Amino acid sequence: FVMTKHILTAAMAVGLGLTMLAAPAGAQYYKGKTINFLIPVPGGSGLDLIARNFVQHFAKNIPGNPKIVPRNMPGGGGVKSLNFLYDKGRPDGLTVNLGPWNAAGVISGRPGIRFDPQQLEFVGASHMPQTTIIRTDAGSGLKTSADIVKAGKFRVAGRSADRSLDLVGNLALDIIGAKYLYIPGYRGMAKINPAIRSKEVHAGHSGYVGYNRFFRDSLIKDGKALALWYQSDFDAKGNPVNNSSVTEFKSFHDIYKEVHGKLPSGPKWDAYRWYRTVTAQMNLTVFAAKGSPKEAVEALRKGYYATAEDPEYRKSSKKLTGVKITFTPLATGLQVIKTFKNVSPELKAVFKEMGEKGGATTKKKK
Repeated sequence: FVMTKHILTAAMAVGLGLTMLAAPAGAQYYKGKTINFLIPVPGGSGLDLIARNFVQHFAKNIPGNPKIVPRNMPGGGGVKSLNFLYDKGRPDGLTVNLGPWNAAGVISGRPGIRFDPQQLEFVGASHMPQTTIIRTDAGSGLKTSADIVKAGKFRVAGRSADRSLDLVGNLALDIIGAKYLYIPGYRGMAKINPAIRSKEVHAGHSGYVGYNRFFRDSLIKDGKALALWYQSDFDAKGNPVNNSSVTEFKSFHDIYKEVHGKLPSGPKWDAYRWYRTVTAQMNLTVFAAKGSPKEAVEALRKGYYATAEDPEYRKSSKKLTGVKITFTPLATGLQVIKTFKNVSPELKAVFKEMGEKGGATTKKKK
């Protein structure tokens, strides 16, 4: 965990990186300009709601107060919009993307990925708890999360197997010993939600906004579904820790201990821990096109971290998601982008295996 320790140390050293951005940056660059803001999911999905809420506050915090136009570009679990940004984004700071960036797919060489995060311009990143929603009538039925290992086989709707949300969710299911069929190709929670409700599938991996917006006060309140767990966090020594902001259900490692009487181990647990330690804090990342001017990137970063501290934004995001969105320090994000490819062959093999769940090109449901 040497790389992880360096990253966490950098985070503590600079806080949110705001002191690095204190000086005016690109005050006139964006005046009178329009930014195209790519959102890699359909309208109405959890990430779409998060992105559009962010945009409402982002523009006023960028020096020059540009107009920002949200543009949905779903496809490939976020790959389509990032490929577009990489291939066609002009080096002028006027096209940005918010969403996951598929670290596992980049590392394992997934077919179809053309973008390189290390060549894009990193603006900022944030994250929030993640969970898996499952119907209580899945398989032979569940009364508690620990019943997952004896429920029998169930169907899990997903976006893309190597997208962070699905990859980590599937890793947890594999580690605990659940029996499931993963079905990729659903374009966000806007499609997964009705599929769960209609019993087309039994489960789906969700960010906290999806849990809060689509399930908590309906299927879960009515006893027709469970939030299995929230994905574990880890300390600087690699030990799993609980998230104090989540009180309605338990962490993955606590549920695992209920079932197996000990903490997990093995290659998939190592991969889970790496992902949750290194890139989970970067689930919602903003990139600008490669070659964007330095003054544009500095202005975007200034606006990004100013928005993180904006009281109006914090209030609206908490209302939307039900939990505080955590913003990753600038220095931490830059370090992750610089070093994330430095993984062992064993981890690469796990990422490749997990990225092929459901078939490399399978798209069974729209």
